[in-house]
This record gives sequence, C-alpha cells and structure tokens, in this order.
Amino acid sequence: MKDIKFLKDKIIAHRGYHNIKENIPENSLLAFIKAIRYKYVIELDVHLLKDNTLVVFHDDNLKRVCGVDKNIDECTYDEIKDLNLFDTNCKIPLFKDILKEVDGKVPLLIETKMIKYNSKLEQELSKILDNYKGQFAIQSFNPFSINWFKNNKKDYIIGLLYSDF
Repeated sequence: MKDIKFLKDKIIAHRGYHNIKENIPENSLLAFIKAIRYKYVIELDVHLLKDNTLVVFHDDNLKRVCGVDKNIDECTYDEIKDLNLFDTNCKIPLFKDILKEVDGKVPLLIETKMIKYNSKLEQELSKILDNYKGQFAIQSFNPFSINWFKNNKKDYIIGLLYSDF
C-alpha cells in the first residue's frame, strides 16, 4: 500500500504559503520557501508551455496574475520568464527549480493543469519526477491526466479532483 499519511496528517499550503500583503504571491518561489520553513506540504500547479517547459502557475491565462491576456500554453518560457507575479519582483518559476529548492524537505501535492489534454504534460512531468527523491502526489480535475498516471506510473500516488460545476 502506498503511504499517503502525509496527505492526511499535515497542513497543506495551497499554492504555497502566500500572502500578497507581504509581497509573497501564490505559486512563487518565496511562497514555497515560507511553506518549507513551517514544514507544510506544498500544493502547486504545473502547466506545460509550448516549448515543453514545465512551469508552476495556477491559471490557464496570464491575465489575473501577470496582467497579460494570453493563454499560458501558447507561450514559451522565454516569452514569460520576465513577467512579474501580481506586481511583485517574483517571476513564474520553473518546476525543476522548485524541486531543487524543496529537495525533499516537505512533500509536494502537484496538480496538473491543461487547457487541452494530449499527455505531453504527464510525460514531461514524470521524466522529472522519476528522478526526484522527495514525497509527492499527483492530482488533477482532468480524468485523462490521472488515468495516464494510473496506467504508466503505478508507483505514483494519484487523485482525481472533483467539483460540481
């Protein structure tokens, strides 16, 4: 049986331990550093860019967080790397950079985010996570994403998110 105790027994910092009044935006490196300090599980969102780069960002569109009305999956990392999160000095982090910072200090709860499903995100994410030594679980509202992990990564902890839209 997979050990899911960390999902039941620990506080989960949703999008990191963020507080915009302190200039710590959601899904930022600063929010994750603060969550690590308190030993919280970090929930974060992962998108795949059109250049196959994985970034940590919640929304499908950059407008709310960065002020640019463009879907994130239509961008390359080079096009978004200088955008500020909520008018702070924080940038959209690369997923691999967040893994380096977390480095197994706390567990991760990773939500896959996509506008259109094609399994590329899951493939790229698993390439990175296969070499990661820390605890993590994968979640998504997209049943196709979770099914991909169920069929291809049987050792991963996975969960389907649901909402009554």
